[in-house]
Amino acid sequence: MAPRRAFRPERHTLHILALQTSGRLASLAALSTDDQQVNLVDEVVLPEDQRTAQSLLPALRELLDQGGWKSGSIELVCAATGPGSFTGLRIGITVAKTWAYATGAALVGVHTLAALAGGTPRKYPRLWTILDAQRQALFTACFAAGGPTSNAARPETQIVGIDDWLAHLRPGDAVVGPPLKKLAPRLPAEVVALDAAYWEPRASVVGRLGYAAFQQGRCVEPMQLAPEYFRQSAAEEKAARTS
Repeated sequence: MAPRRAFRPERHTLHILALQTSGRLASLAALSTDDQQVNLVDEVVLPEDQRTAQSLLPALRELLDQGGWKSGSIELVCAATGPGSFTGLRIGITVAKTWAYATGAALVGVHTLAALAGGTPRKYPRLWTILDAQRQALFTACFAAGGPTSNAARPETQIVGIDDWLAHLRPGDAVVGPPLKKLAPRLPAEVVALDAAYWEPRASVVGRLGYAAFQQGRCVEPMQLAPEYFRQSAAEEKAARTS
């Protein structure tokens, strides 16, 4: 294991690698800091027609090559931790942990629903972020006006039936997330469905929120970072019922 590298405040540039593999559209981003501002260097969306395990590492190599970065120049790795796809999260977090372990880079996990909220263009009285939890249910988190912020490291996350969640919405609420592809027509009157451009969590937002967490000292050791599924898989639930 490479020794952890201490970030020196007098340095004006920090290279950041961010991974978002929690859903159908996985992405990678390279970011850098300039006088404590975070700048996007490049962002790559992985091909939908390939498995994340197949496309992630080639896309990562291309991302670094395009920026002229060497693997050892990455000083902070940020990864979406869930909820989301069991397989996708495992792949992204394994790569993030391995990278940090091998290079000594700092490591931060970012909640997927916080990353969704962090990508929205304006503030609403209440912003709901939603992901598909399968079996007619949703992963949900609610952010009040002024959020999301770096303090929303692990927002209260619930698994709610779709009908129950729809009944809980109120006028002035806004909603963002991939399930809107099917649910947008069912939203109550005066509830805002954000534009489809914001429905998928993005690696660039994971990087920005991860850097804010890094500044607050919320780094983890590589072996401590783990996916947060928030529920058992269908196979695990079946095994629990029959045990």
